[in-house]
Order: sequence, then C-alpha cells, then structure tokens
Amino acid sequence: MSRRSAIALIVKARTTLLANTQEQLSADAQHHEALVADLTRLLFDVRAGRVDEFELKAPTPMHVTVAAG
Repeated sequence: MSRRSAIALIVKARTTLLANTQEQLSADAQHHEALVADLTRLLFDVRAGRVDEFELKAPTPMHVTVAAG
C-alpha cells in the first residue's frame, strides 16, 4: 500500500475510534483515549517514514506494509 493510503487508513481508524469514544462509559473512555493516542503516534511515525509495517485492529483487523517509493 502507498504511504498516502496507509496514512488515510490510519486517519479513518482514528476518526472512527474518536467517534466511538464519545459514546463509551468513562471506564472504557480511558482505554479508547489510549488507543487514539497510539494511532496518533503511528500516524506521525508512518508519515515521517519511521514505520513501514503495522497492524490495525479496528475497525477491520489488517496488516499493512507500506510500499517503497
């Protein structure tokens, strides 16, 4: 997958998670906030080229490999 597509995928997963966080109970909200923080860090790392492979667990589990180039 291209880096641009990988970034878009992370942004979509993060946006979905943020929308779901608003609806969660306070105990679950802390867990969701931690997941959002992890996705934010991953977004920065993929964008900067520090990460070329990662796994997303939500909304659909997948393994992503960023193509060189």
